[in-house]
Amino acid sequence: MPRLNTALALNLALMQLGATPAMVMAADPQVSTEVFVERGDNPTFELQQAPAVVYSTAPATPPDTLLRVPLEVLLVAQLDELGHVSNVMVARSSGLREIDRAAFTAVDQWRFEPVVVEGVALHARVRVRMTFVPTAEAPPG
Repeated sequence: MPRLNTALALNLALMQLGATPAMVMAADPQVSTEVFVERGDNPTFELQQAPAVVYSTAPATPPDTLLRVPLEVLLVAQLDELGHVSNVMVARSSGLREIDRAAFTAVDQWRFEPVVVEGVALHARVRVRMTFVPTAEAPPG
């Protein structure tokens, strides 16, 4: 028999007890994102603000991830001279591996405006803070 994911198994069990699926489905969390730089992130030059994001993907949280409290992940992304993300590191974990992985995977696909200093495109480092907030459950009915 194929393996069922946790949310599906929970839904099936609760449906057998008379609950409706809407009462047990974990809603996708709302995600807010902040991109910024800190002094010392780029030791050979000073960035006053982070480069603009020109392409981004939303983090895909697993369907069986149920958040009870807001969680925050802080990532550090290394950009190449074209603004592509060449490396991502988790600087501060949310404490939940699935959330960290969703944030990491999303930012790894992002694209930024190239960082140009005195007419030269440079590698740069930016920080990305993602906050995952549980969505309010809709009242049954």
